[in-house]
Amino acid sequence: MDQVSLRVGMTVWDDEVEMKMTFPAGPARLESLLPVFQQVANSLVDLAEKRAAAEGRVVSCRKGCGACCRQLVPIGEIEARQIGRLVGDLPEPRRQEVRARFERARERLAEAGILSALEKREGFVEDEIAPLGLAYFHLGIPCPFLEEESCSIHADRPIICREYLVTSPAVNCADPKPGTIDQVELPGKVWTALARAGSAGPPARFIPWVPLVLAPDWAAAHPDASEPRPAEELVQSVFAELARRKGGPAPPVAGGRTG
Repeated sequence: MDQVSLRVGMTVWDDEVEMKMTFPAGPARLESLLPVFQQVANSLVDLAEKRAAAEGRVVSCRKGCGACCRQLVPIGEIEARQIGRLVGDLPEPRRQEVRARFERARERLAEAGILSALEKREGFVEDEIAPLGLAYFHLGIPCPFLEEESCSIHADRPIICREYLVTSPAVNCADPKPGTIDQVELPGKVWTALARAGSAGPPARFIPWVPLVLAPDWAAAHPDASEPRPAEELVQSVFAELARRKGGPAPPVAGGRTG
């Protein structure tokens, strides 16, 4: 597939950030551009981590600390389909092992009486979201990709996982209490911008999301029916959503383009 490279500049806080993006030259779907948005998220996270370090706050997240991998992880529809495809592309017997973990998690949610709520998220009211997330966390269900307390798909992990960093003691994450978790502030959340830009339905009251733990089943039932659009237009749509947050990154300014 022919590709184009575009060098763009963004204003983030008081810094100018430049990066080179490579994407298809012709029409595309958002899922094929996930590497671009992962790159953007990584750049913003790096900038936020450096800012925290300059304030004397060091990120405490380390390999082997999987407490956050037992949280209810929301991902957008685009990433849910990517997770479904990732599982389907795993070699055997690993594919069946991972699918079995997803199925066990689903059974636990059904036994706990919260599966139906997670499958009918459009009916949520704001006061229900936090208690549901807490109930999920107390079940201790590990992410199906968690192995030896580390992410087994680290390079392909969801954007929200990249954007969640803390500077408080790692042990606090296993038993979170008010005031004990110090998250690193980001200039904008790429996962929410991508979720809004990639939603097939009309604008929703809440960010359109799918629980990671239900992603393969959701993806199988909701194939991508979107029409391909120019890749640059898709990138701009996500940046437009990202810039909606007050103080978020300004929309990118294009530089040189190469074929």
